Amino acid sequence: MTTQATGNQQKRTGTRRQNVEQKRGRQAWNNIEFIQLESQRRKSDTLQKEYRTRVSQLNTMIQVNGLGQTLGFLKSKKEQRRDKSGKPLPPNAYDYLLYHLTQWTSGLFPLPDPGPASPDAVPQGYDGLLRWIMHEARSVDYRRVTTECLAFGAWLRRFAEAELKAPENAEAATSSQEGAV
Repeated sequence: MTTQATGNQQKRTGTRRQNVEQKRGRQAWNNIEFIQLESQRRKSDTLQKEYRTRVSQLNTMIQVNGLGQTLGFLKSKKEQRRDKSGKPLPPNAYDYLLYHLTQWTSGLFPLPDPGPASPDAVPQGYDGLLRWIMHEARSVDYRRVTTECLAFGAWLRRFAEAELKAPENAEAATSSQEGAV
């Protein structure tokens, strides 16, 4: 009977893991689609290329520097510049990546949902994950959210590499590597 209970528990755990992986994948896909649509709206590939670069470096940054410092770096890159007429510039890839991490983890950890992003601005709570880590998270929470961000980052990277345009220097490096083979 113990064997059966263990088998049923393994089935349930496997299903739960699959469901979490599916949810991560679905959210990452939606985030990549948002970046594509926003790039089309802006009539520029810059956001796609920059987001793809940031996502490709995310997990390495987390592993080397820690999640808190990585999130702090993303927040520090928020552009406070304005155009010539004084209107704020739209969010950049750093803003959207911090927002996407906060949005995903808000459904798994006790931090507020940042709300929806608009083409012209990320919501005020876009940095909620960073704030939660700095003010409320215990060390066990920090380790769990770090693991979750690494798993989510892997999905973002896969889809960004598949769907978003690569920066020119990355395309040139890929072409020269293919020619050398």
